[in-house]
Amino acid sequence: MRLWIESVSVAALAALLAVPAIAQDAAPPSGDAAGADAGLADIVVTAQRRSENLQKAALSIVAMSGDTLSARGVNNIDALARQTAGVEIQPSGGPYTTFTVRSVSNLSGNAFSDPSIAVNINGVYLATPTTFRGLFYDLDRVEVLKGPQGTLYGRNATGGAINLIAARPKFTFGGTMGMTAGNYGHVDFNAALNLPLSQTVAIRIAGQHAEHGGYMSLGTNDELLDAVRGSLLIQPSADLSILLWGDFAHEGGKGPGATLRKACSALGRAGTSCFVADPWTDVGDLPSFYTSAGIAVQTRNPYLDNDYYGAGLNVDWTTAIGTVSLVGGYRKADVRYNSTATSWQILENQHPEQKSLELRLASPDNSRLGYVLGAYYLDTEMHARANGESATGRNYSDQFTNLSGWTGALFTQLSFGLTDSLRLVGGARYTYEKKNSNSNRYRLSVVGPDPVIPPGPTGPVLNSIIGSREWNRVNWKAGFELDAGPRSLIYANASTGFKAGGFYYGPPGFTTYEPEEVTSYVVGSKNRFLDNRLQFNVELFYLDYANQQVSFVKLINGSSTLVTENAAKSHAYGVDLDSQFLVTPTTRLSLQAQYLRSKYDDFTYLTLGAPPAARTSCIVSAGSPPNSAVNCSGQTTLRSPKWTLVGNVEQTVPLANGSRLSGEVNVRYESDYQTDVSYLPEALANATARVNLSLGYDTANDVFSVRAYVDNLTDMTSITATTMSTSYPVNQAFGVRLLPPRTYGLRVQVKF
Repeated sequence: MRLWIESVSVAALAALLAVPAIAQDAAPPSGDAAGADAGLADIVVTAQRRSENLQKAALSIVAMSGDTLSARGVNNIDALARQTAGVEIQPSGGPYTTFTVRSVSNLSGNAFSDPSIAVNINGVYLATPTTFRGLFYDLDRVEVLKGPQGTLYGRNATGGAINLIAARPKFTFGGTMGMTAGNYGHVDFNAALNLPLSQTVAIRIAGQHAEHGGYMSLGTNDELLDAVRGSLLIQPSADLSILLWGDFAHEGGKGPGATLRKACSALGRAGTSCFVADPWTDVGDLPSFYTSAGIAVQTRNPYLDNDYYGAGLNVDWTTAIGTVSLVGGYRKADVRYNSTATSWQILENQHPEQKSLELRLASPDNSRLGYVLGAYYLDTEMHARANGESATGRNYSDQFTNLSGWTGALFTQLSFGLTDSLRLVGGARYTYEKKNSNSNRYRLSVVGPDPVIPPGPTGPVLNSIIGSREWNRVNWKAGFELDAGPRSLIYANASTGFKAGGFYYGPPGFTTYEPEEVTSYVVGSKNRFLDNRLQFNVELFYLDYANQQVSFVKLINGSSTLVTENAAKSHAYGVDLDSQFLVTPTTRLSLQAQYLRSKYDDFTYLTLGAPPAARTSCIVSAGSPPNSAVNCSGQTTLRSPKWTLVGNVEQTVPLANGSRLSGEVNVRYESDYQTDVSYLPEALANATARVNLSLGYDTANDVFSVRAYVDNLTDMTSITATTMSTSYPVNQAFGVRLLPPRTYGLRVQVKF
């Protein structure tokens, strides 16, 4: 049955590509889907650090309005992935988030982690992968940029960038209130109030409360979030605007959970890889699979207790030579959690803090010579204590991590019109970066599931990472843009990017990793046909990596350690498609698709706990005893499905009084992919097609809307991530994290 559902879903999505054959002239539908008289609506984005039409931005970008995200129930960073093809966003232990775009990935799990994609809120870069929570409410739009963005976004953007743009204050009184109620006790209340204080000053206050019960048996995979944001806009003239904003969020609940998966033969069953029990059984409810291997059971008391703070300044001043923009930001977090989402226990108190400032000058619109010139500065500091269970050793690691660093950059991106339709594009960015570490790792002779942790370090230092590293790079971009028609753009470019190097808790002499460097080649085309009713955007890409960073857990000094090591070489190539078609004034079809082929050309790692040679697709050899060498050269890169398809069918039914009914069918399919560097069958995420439905009613003036929804209609069990257990030599188990089961409910929104 599952194979049949997946086959039908893929066929339905593929059929959307043939839609132009049935095209017919039609007026545009009303609402967010189209302009009043011009078919598909034009969307203005700032992805290239200046305002421009999305269809004129020469890069692969998906933009979604805040109203669209709200209607589809996207209220956190993890849920964003189901709206886009080729973007994997997965929860890690506790509040960490792992991103993968076009084979670029970085497993996030401790204080040394850097994100592999640049996430920004109102232009402020978020330097730590635990600080993405509590931001998905009262948004103007979200922009997802695919592929390296080294010139304008700098370090840590080799995968791409995600821009969250909050709704700005307006000079009219108004606001919104929204409420979602659903199964698993789901409640999501959000509201925004806009107050003009004068003709030049306005404020906006917005907030969110979101909660639902856990999907796992122990109550993990739940949600409990409260957030608030305040904004003050001062606009003394049409040429000057000053935006001050601040936000706070608290995240509670139990956090992400995991179940166990083993080789079916170890469970006496047929097949290759099997869940040890019902897939929604949390590891805390599977004690026998720990005690039978002679190791401690897992805690039944996981929790999140995290506070996030932020403030920002956005100044835009229009002058004769262009728009001067100043973006300042401050972010801080107090993260406290106890998690078994990896299948073993991790406790951490983490306190990241950052300050940043960016100054830019963007040329006036329609200039023959277009330019963006800028300078950037970021200062970061991190203090954390983390305890990770080594079940077979019946002890815990005790990590005291103290990091600091700063980065500065100068950048420019230029375009010059050779003719009215042909432009040359080039850019460069110089980046200097320094990181400092004064970190030590100890061992605690305590046993779970809820160990008593002493107030300070005990025993000898096992791993010491004390020192500084610095790097500098020049990244560049060169290409062309051709207006092939009134609504057709052809572009091609080559560019480079890099991801920062850093530290990890390794043995002496093996505690740092080098920057990841990429050279990207893209050819793309953006088009609107059939009286602006058919959109067909496509981009072909080839990525060549040197020292691609691979993050994974391996045994060091008898303890499981999250490390980041450099694969000597890897590459990826593929194609991205983004299409929409207004079949009739009230019917819209859309399809996003990505085909991706990627592999590690040269990647070997050493570990004390190698995967079984007979079952892994890597090659295991003696290496440097007592370490084994695991050669994964030629393997597909982690978290990189070959196919990802996202299709939507939207139908509107106008009513006589001007109101309307609307329905939407959404299908997201992705082929299987490997999630763990062991390359064992238990680490393979299964291919799935997840179907979402909604049916809504909107009044004529859009003041009131109500929408019923069902997500994951077929109740598909979808693996999103796995981690080899720290006790794998004795229990042969993998911790498995799942996407949500079938959920349903009602969403109501009122505007005033």
